[in-house]
Amino acid sequence: MVAVEDFFVALALAGLGFAAVRFARLNWGVAGVWLNLLWFIYQTSFGSGWVGYHHGLGVAFVLAVGWGQYGLAWALVPWPLLIYLRLELGTYWPYLPNMAEGMLLGGAAYLLTGWAKRSP
Repeated sequence: MVAVEDFFVALALAGLGFAAVRFARLNWGVAGVWLNLLWFIYQTSFGSGWVGYHHGLGVAFVLAVGWGQYGLAWALVPWPLLIYLRLELGTYWPYLPNMAEGMLLGGAAYLLTGWAKRSP
């Protein structure tokens, strides 16, 4: 179960990302690398752990792809966790369903908010 605090931290990180892109004129891909690292540090230190990390990444990945920010989507692969696990993919496989759940949540959020382009 994802904690309510995780949602507010995710909103704060999204706001930080918008501010970095808008005022510091960073590319979304560059800002996404740092946001991914900050999300990983928060989840492993204070948040709900790797499950919450994957849920957040899945939601952000789907929203980035739907928004057309493909550099941001590439920045949102779980590279900090893979480095932490020393690139041992055998220990990573059990966490992939959690990322898929996050992607389903992101797809639902994308469709329910009406961000999808509608045909005329």
